[in-house]
Amino acid sequence: MSTSTLASPAVAEFAAAVRAALADLAPDEIDELTDGLEADLTDRLSDTDAAELGDPRAYAEELRAAAGLPHRSAPRFRLAGELAELRKAPKIVATAFREYGAEHPWFRRVGEFLVTLRPVWWLFRAAVVTALIVTALGRGWWEPINGFAIVIGVAALVVSVQFGRGKWLPFTWMRGLLLAVNVILALGAPFLVAGAATAVNNGWYSTTYAEDSSPDLSISGLLENGNQVTNIFAYDAQGNPLRDVQLYDQDGKPLNLIGDPRSTSVDLGSGLLVPNQHVPGRLGWNVFPLGHVASGDTDSDGAVKHSVTPRPARPPFAAATPLAGSEVATGAPTSAPTPTPTPAPTP
Repeated sequence: MSTSTLASPAVAEFAAAVRAALADLAPDEIDELTDGLEADLTDRLSDTDAAELGDPRAYAEELRAAAGLPHRSAPRFRLAGELAELRKAPKIVATAFREYGAEHPWFRRVGEFLVTLRPVWWLFRAAVVTALIVTALGRGWWEPINGFAIVIGVAALVVSVQFGRGKWLPFTWMRGLLLAVNVILALGAPFLVAGAATAVNNGWYSTTYAEDSSPDLSISGLLENGNQVTNIFAYDAQGNPLRDVQLYDQDGKPLNLIGDPRSTSVDLGSGLLVPNQHVPGRLGWNVFPLGHVASGDTDSDGAVKHSVTPRPARPPFAAATPLAGSEVATGAPTSAPTPTPTPAPTP
């Protein structure tokens, strides 16, 4: 019967804790250091009549020191070991595929075809990494291609191809990490492709049909021979340009070029067309010529900022041809009109 069997529960528990504190050593070293440990502990209790044996970790350190062994080192980081185990997964999967493919030729042919698509996967992996890096650095990956994105993309493609060829992977944990990245990308590939296609399509549509973002004046505005009228310039009989001319239709309604009198501005591409700001109670879309402001001169609701004065629109002519019969055309002197007498009120 062994000594550990005859030892008291307290001694057996203490001895187990001592061996646990020596667990970083080789098994033969542990056996050598703890040979006869239970007997020594039992004698120690009987000799000193101590109620407790003390700290088992301190006792283990005494055994190390007596044997000339170094103190126990800190626990090693386990990530490398976990990733090393993960590295075995591709071999296990490949073996399973080969065994199944041996029984099912069609499955083997599909697998061989997928192997030929590995360069496509390398390219896809590089594209996703490039998009993540560019976005993380504050630039939208959906923006037009520029030199910055090209440099990142080429670097990501080179690294992805080298990793795919099994190069540039000096550490075991890097292979495991690459496998984890591939699995994540494979699971998210359908969503990534769908999201990228949607973003690219929206960007192309907004670029191709950018004019759709501004009101379509041809539906409710004013046309002249099929061409949209965006401003009106008035001249007097002498051909001088007039400003702040109010125009109304045959029913007395304000003449409006844009259709919706509630619109605060109209984007013409080169700037914003805005109404006259001095008509009481409404927007002066019938006061011509209409003014212009820059795109940044409006509030969030599209109204012109109070600190901004619209620029007057430039007339197509500095002066128009005077009307026949006007003073300028005939050379007749200008005379003041005869005032009409005001009738006296009836008592």
